[in-house]
Amino acid sequence: MRIKIEALDTLFFRDGKPFTMGAETWGIGIFPPYPSVVYGALRSAYFSCQINRLKDAKTVNDPTRGLKIKNFYLQQNTNAFYPLPLDCVKEKGVKGKNKKVYILRPIELQSISNCPVKQLLRPIDEKKVENIQDSWIDDDSLLSYLNCKEDGISYIELKDIVVSEPKIGIGRNKLTHTAEDSMLYRVAMKRLKDTALVVDFEGMNLPKSGLMKLAGEGRPVHFEDIGNLEIKAPEINANIFKLYLSTPAIFKKGWLPEWIDEETLAGEHEGLKLKLIASSIGRVVYIGGFDINAGEPKPMRRAVPAGSVYYFKILNKDQNVLPIDVFHGKAISDVDKEQGFGITYVGAIQ
Repeated sequence: MRIKIEALDTLFFRDGKPFTMGAETWGIGIFPPYPSVVYGALRSAYFSCQINRLKDAKTVNDPTRGLKIKNFYLQQNTNAFYPLPLDCVKEKGVKGKNKKVYILRPIELQSISNCPVKQLLRPIDEKKVENIQDSWIDDDSLLSYLNCKEDGISYIELKDIVVSEPKIGIGRNKLTHTAEDSMLYRVAMKRLKDTALVVDFEGMNLPKSGLMKLAGEGRPVHFEDIGNLEIKAPEINANIFKLYLSTPAIFKKGWLPEWIDEETLAGEHEGLKLKLIASSIGRVVYIGGFDINAGEPKPMRRAVPAGSVYYFKILNKDQNVLPIDVFHGKAISDVDKEQGFGITYVGAIQ
């Protein structure tokens, strides 16, 4: 089932930093939320429609135990948007409406370095380039990127589709309902401009449309069932390819999937023997949450951010096991992959 979630008002999604009224005055928000937030909202929406099954929540009879998020992205009008891959850059110093994108290519490392991989990512024409911050590409551009076609890539900046609206509030005494001293705070609410969240999931059904709660303060949002979207896999003719993370991934070895050896950077996954040769990874993100049953915050975990890219060389020649079959459109996170962490797409390298 694939649903589009549209906000009816501003939304606030917390980052991983602590925020306690009286101790901190500024609550930093993020957008989009981590897929685990939507995962929890989907479960809550199910039980609100099937209230007689609420007693089975978190038991062996939980009807939402099989819930699995298969895809998670933004949608503006009819266009789907994904995080810009981190191996996409722009020419340094170029401003204005010029949004030319360059895809970095792996080259052999020529000098002694403590870099764990043996290849670095560089532009093929030696231009001076810089990263593109907080940007997104539509599904057509994503297909061009996965097929390594720079000319077909265009991007938008997050600020063009999501507006920050600071909200000021103050804590109140629960008995008198009067303002408390030293409880003034401000949070960064997000208003979506013709933009919606889309989540594709299985293992559970919701009504074709309805209301559900999402984000801080349990803000109401509207959801409706929509058609399918398929990200076609490129043809991989060489023995190298790359993996693009469309959602954050939580790996037990930090930046490396559990099946990759930290010394040799080689490993085997579902019969495919690979060696990591290069990567473009963003700054670590911290993912937490709140355990309603326990009444306490969940342990904070480090995650590789969405948009990160890993380059691999195929070590075995078994044509019965292909990168597309193993990775494309699947979650590779070591932790909570059913919640939509580490959704991955395979890309070609020229």
